[in-house]
Amino acid sequence: MRDEQWLEAWPLDTLFFRGGEPMEAGETHETGAPIFPPIPDTIIGALRTAILSQKKIPLGRVRSIGADEDLDPENLPLWGTPKRSGFRVAGPLLRVNEVALFPAPANWFCTQGEDEKRLFVKEARPEDGPYGVKTERQKFLWLHKPEEEMEPLNGLWVTTEALNNKNEFELEIVEQLGDLAAGKPQAVPSKLLFAQEERVGIARELPSRTVRRGHLYSTRHIRLAEGVSLLLRLDKRLCPSHLAPEGIFQLGGEGRIVRYRLLDVPPSLPVGKGRWLAISPIEQERLNSAGLLSVSYAAGKPMRIAGWDLREAFHKPVKAYFPAGAAFFSKKDPGLCELISF
Repeated sequence: MRDEQWLEAWPLDTLFFRGGEPMEAGETHETGAPIFPPIPDTIIGALRTAILSQKKIPLGRVRSIGADEDLDPENLPLWGTPKRSGFRVAGPLLRVNEVALFPAPANWFCTQGEDEKRLFVKEARPEDGPYGVKTERQKFLWLHKPEEEMEPLNGLWVTTEALNNKNEFELEIVEQLGDLAAGKPQAVPSKLLFAQEERVGIARELPSRTVRRGHLYSTRHIRLAEGVSLLLRLDKRLCPSHLAPEGIFQLGGEGRIVRYRLLDVPPSLPVGKGRWLAISPIEQERLNSAGLLSVSYAAGKPMRIAGWDLREAFHKPVKAYFPAGAAFFSKKDPGLCELISF
């Protein structure tokens, strides 16, 4: 994407991302596992709110215009309408020691050999199935002569050099972040990059803001490890026309503060053709519109996620998303910001 920009961001504390779990008393007191990476709409909403704040535009102005009416087509054409953003976001990727890390592709399977620091990886590719096996797709994904007990690379993040591999290869398992280096095909366990923290919260009565009786909640937040930052991909050039090259914004639940800056040099991306990796959760409807649900693909279990409409002060409709790491085989560029070629 010629017009794309990348932002690097550092949370000041923890981050809180959740799906559509209820938080009403009597239903549950547990909000479920955090969704990380978060869906793009979460980040888009945070950046659009940051634009309003930096441009000193009150939220009341957004509420005063129609859902399909542009806020300021002359000065802020990329902000869009209350209903539709004029830009898209993908990620976040993770960054350590100036090395970008990507979610491991869902079509990769591995086994561990005698060396515990290395993984032997095989890639499931679209091939004709065994004789007598019929599928809905012309090409189904198969592992050629798989090893015993091969497992998907769940919970691993991989380097650019790792994504440049195909078919059969080996990856080095990073045991501490100081061992991560550019130019090496490496895999990093999630536990080295971020951790989940249990938090207990209360509900408040409106408008008195006193504690609501019987409303005690347990939430799980994401805390990045020291030296780990987020990389956000913008499909349009927001900086500096809409967004300052450096600043802060609130991201996710509870309005957690994030510091950001525009990257002068974008991260190194893999060089590939015919394979597309989702670097953030991607809406099923967008995949369907791009024709990617009719090609060979591998993905984790779809997620159903809602959100909060700041303008309407009400829940957004629940949508289905494929998780980050979904891999699609297509020779045609689908033109989706959430996908990179590998």
